[in-house]
This record gives sequence, C-alpha cells and structure tokens, in this order.
Amino acid sequence: MRREHVERQPSDLSATVVIPSLSGGSALVRLVRSLTLASGHLEVIVADNGLPEHTLSLLAQTGAQVVTMETNLGFGAAVNRAAVMARTEVLVVLNDDIEPQSGFLDALVAPVADGAAMVAGVLLQELAPDRIETAGIELDRTLAAADYLHNEPIARLEQPLAAPFGPSGGAAAYRLSAFLEVGGFDENFFAYCEDLDLAIRLRAAGGRCALAPRARALHEGSGTLGYRSLAKANLVGFSRGYVLRKYRVLNGLRSAPAALAVEATAVLLLARQHRSLAPGIARVRGWRSCDARASPPACSEITVGLLDAWRRRYVRARMPASTAAS
Repeated sequence: MRREHVERQPSDLSATVVIPSLSGGSALVRLVRSLTLASGHLEVIVADNGLPEHTLSLLAQTGAQVVTMETNLGFGAAVNRAAVMARTEVLVVLNDDIEPQSGFLDALVAPVADGAAMVAGVLLQELAPDRIETAGIELDRTLAAADYLHNEPIARLEQPLAAPFGPSGGAAAYRLSAFLEVGGFDENFFAYCEDLDLAIRLRAAGGRCALAPRARALHEGSGTLGYRSLAKANLVGFSRGYVLRKYRVLNGLRSAPAALAVEATAVLLLARQHRSLAPGIARVRGWRSCDARASPPACSEITVGLLDAWRRRYVRARMPASTAAS
C-alpha cells in the first residue's frame, strides 16, 4: 500500500482511530462520541461501508471524519482506505460495537512507544463483563486462530501474561509506518482472518506484538452478521481456504494432515448445523482465489498446541451463542 505524501503539520494528535462499519446504529454513534469527548489528541475516522443516512447525520454532529466507500468493501479494505489518511504515528482499529472502559485508548497506544509494532487490546463479554472474550490471537500449527484468554476471568489480566501472536482486529493498535510498509490488510479477505494475516506479515518483518491488559472494552459480538449464522460461516470458510493456500499449510508434513482433519470436521459440523455445504464450498473458493504465496510462521512462533486448540474450539462451539460470540 502506498500513501500519498502529506505535509505533516505540528499536531498534538497521538493516534488515528479507524472504525469500519456497515450497519452502524446507536452503538457506533455512542462509540464515536465517547472517543471524541475523551481526548482532543485524537482523530477518528469512520470507514463507511454502507451506513444508513440517519447514522451518517448523527455522526456529522460528533466531529469524526466519515470516509465513504461507495459500496461494502469489507473490513480490511475499508481500514486501508482510511489508514492512508492518517496523520499520526499510531493507527487504532476498532469494531463498531464496542464500549471502551476508562483509559482504554491510552493503554492501547502506549506499547507502541516502547517499540511494539502491534498491540492487542482486551474485549470483554457484554453479558458477562467479568469474563474475557478475546485478548488477541493465538495460533496453532494449521494457522487456525483462536481467541487468547477466551472465557477466562478478568482477574487473569492482573497476572504476568505472555503476549498473543497478534491483536484481534476488534481492538488493535499498530505503528502506522509498520502497517503501511507491509501493505496494510490483505484486501482479498472480505472479513475474518485479515487480522491474523497481518500479524503474520508484521512478525515476518521483525515486528513484535504487545498485550495491553488495561485496554478493556465491552463487546456485543457478531453484531453485523450474527454469531453462528450461515453468512458468517461462509465468510470464515473463504478466508480459511485463502490462509491455507497463501501460507502453504497443506504442504507441511505435520500441518497438512492436521489441517485437513480440522477442516473436514468443521465442514461436516457446519453442514449439519446449517443443512448446507456452502461453508465447505467457500473454503474451496478461498483456496482457488489465492494467487499469493508466503512462508508460514516459524514453529517457535506457534502459541498454542494443536490438541489444546481443538479442545478450546470444541468447548466454544458448545457454548450458548450469547457467551461464545465474537
């Protein structure tokens, strides 16, 4: 990704917050208002993927900048369009359905000053705010992502913790120069896995991830598509197929059998749940659409064992949707 040269003016801005949104609504407006009121050292850009006029009129009263995409470009592409307009050192990416707690932004941005290329914030479950939804991304050797610290009590955040592999796109901070140098989000991902892919590329470029345990926000979860919806399953399936081919997962002697077993099980379970083979077909489409090839992360960077990752996904799949959503 290339950014046109912009003459930097003296500014107190410390970060640019980008919020991609399709449906918007009251949650988005509340979020933008809370951000613009919390700090004068901040610019907020809403990446409009198709917001209704009523939401746009309310956003016009907040002081935030709205960048219209003309059509729904997806999560990563919308963030990329807004990121090239940023005039700060830090890019913050947020979901449109979160409710930040006090000190959220300061805590999220701080590790960048200490050299982190990316920072993971913490999303808490809206209906169980004493439980963690995600504190970033964990990764197994099939390059399947899992939510770090999912369903752990927030007391865990008071303990010494290793950093996750990368941040979740719902609450992330990036050093803007690092984000732009690796090309931002891969726009072939319409939604899901784009944060994982970006974390892989940033780490390959020498960047490290930090955890910001004090950067906490409540998260509604899957507000756009709905948790366990067929539409979400199809998008996840496409992205999963794309990841498998881009990073040559099926070329590995150890990763290939495990990945095939995981995907076959997922497709069968989704076919039973939705009475549809569409999520499996979506994986094939994602695989076939991928022309890029990249090296997978080193074994030393894998953050969770395969059996443990399977166990966590099984437990999460059996949770009530209101608890498991993300």
